[in-house]
Amino acid sequence: MQSSVTVCFLLLVFPVNAHFVENFKDCMKYFYKGHVPEWTSNHVHICQNFNNCYYFATLYDTTNRIPVYSAYIVEDGKSSDHRWMVEPQLVKQEFEKEMMTQDSLIHKHPTLNLDEIGKMQATDDDYKQLPKGYNHGHLNPSSHHKGDASKATMTLTNIVPQQQNLNQGKWKDHEDKLKALAKEHSVYVLVGAIPSKDNWIKRNNQPGVNIPDYMWVAYCYCDKTSCKSGGATAKNTENKIEDKYTLSQLQAFLEKHNQVKGQLFHNDCYVEQAAGASAAAGASAAAGASAAAGNP
Repeated sequence: MQSSVTVCFLLLVFPVNAHFVENFKDCMKYFYKGHVPEWTSNHVHICQNFNNCYYFATLYDTTNRIPVYSAYIVEDGKSSDHRWMVEPQLVKQEFEKEMMTQDSLIHKHPTLNLDEIGKMQATDDDYKQLPKGYNHGHLNPSSHHKGDASKATMTLTNIVPQQQNLNQGKWKDHEDKLKALAKEHSVYVLVGAIPSKDNWIKRNNQPGVNIPDYMWVAYCYCDKTSCKSGGATAKNTENKIEDKYTLSQLQAFLEKHNQVKGQLFHNDCYVEQAAGASAAAGASAAAGASAAAGNP
């Protein structure tokens, strides 16, 4: 089941108050039933814009300089080889309203220096210092989209330093699983990272970009009659993934790590409602059978 997931307007980046989740108002369609999960700290909301179109949503941590999560709808797409981009409005809010390469940003604003660009976000120069065994780890993968949507994932506000074997191994396998689901379902995804306390790409011997301890993903997939869900986590040190989480179990995991406050998806992706409907249907069938048997 394929659906158009592109919204073409201007980009808006807002300072976040955790209670004002409507700040994703221009890219709400990427959240199932419009439910934005509430996080425990203040971050920045980004409606990710490329070529004047919205393609997904990101909650961004300007202290650790990594995304908290990205929210999107899966397409049966192809990986992009576009150059890495940065977010101009994380330098100055009056700057350009769509992502661009670091070189393009400097070309448009020649007085800028790297310290200014990297004050609230990661830069190309940070990722040139990746520790051995790590690479650019997409939250929202380019292979889950087509055309410009795939290119739009190539922003450093959608990237964390990820253990290479995991990124190219079990994590990719799980991404392929979600991509396969999109052939018959509408698949809504939240994928994020939990920052470490003391593991960093360094800048001048100071913390620059956080290397997260964990990766996690929650997904809700629906056809015309029902919805199902699941979740997974992976330690960002080895090629292993725990992929049997229910949404409530994943929520508990994230709460334990001081991340989310409340449900990840609206009504847990209707899991509880579906269970209730099933119970009601069972009770109705039992009542019908009893009546047919002549029982009062």
